[in-house]
Amino acid sequence: MPSGFSISAIIILAAAVWAISLLFFGVDLSWDYAKPFSVTVAIVTGLLTAFDRTLWRYWPFRLFHKTPDLSGEWAAELLSSYSEQGGREKKAITGNATITQTYSTLSVRLVTGQEPNTNRSFQLAGRLIRHADGAYEVIGVYQSDPDILARGTDTEIHYGAFRYRVVGMPPKKMNGHYWTDRNTRGSIQLKKRI
Repeated sequence: MPSGFSISAIIILAAAVWAISLLFFGVDLSWDYAKPFSVTVAIVTGLLTAFDRTLWRYWPFRLFHKTPDLSGEWAAELLSSYSEQGGREKKAITGNATITQTYSTLSVRLVTGQEPNTNRSFQLAGRLIRHADGAYEVIGVYQSDPDILARGTDTEIHYGAFRYRVVGMPPKKMNGHYWTDRNTRGSIQLKKRI
């Protein structure tokens, strides 16, 4: 969402173009026209904030954009190329993902494993992108923080990147892959919990 400064700048630019247009058409201007400036900025900022945080999810605002609402809880299943110490057989890793979303931001958190060996991954940077064909993907960079007791035995803190393709409208599933700075990679499937 634009900052308060950029909203003010846009309103000033619009007011300047409007004033020049009025002068061009011979309308007399006075400073009385500038009196509602702070009220205008406050109202526009409030409306944009309400849209960014909440209103974008609901009708009639949904008519003006196609951004999918991904917020909520997702069941996750990962298949990884990572081999634990001792060369144990690889099996699917299950977990829970929580997505927090506004119109302009997206945050993904993933928790896998059982106590005391939980692994918490959180997004450092990311975004929802729309391709020319209308398909959506979530892309990001994350940090994985294994439980302190698991470090040094099964895994360490590491970083990686991910790419999930959004399936369906409204979205019920995301498929994708990830890769890490440990030279490992894997696939991931997220299913929306209802």
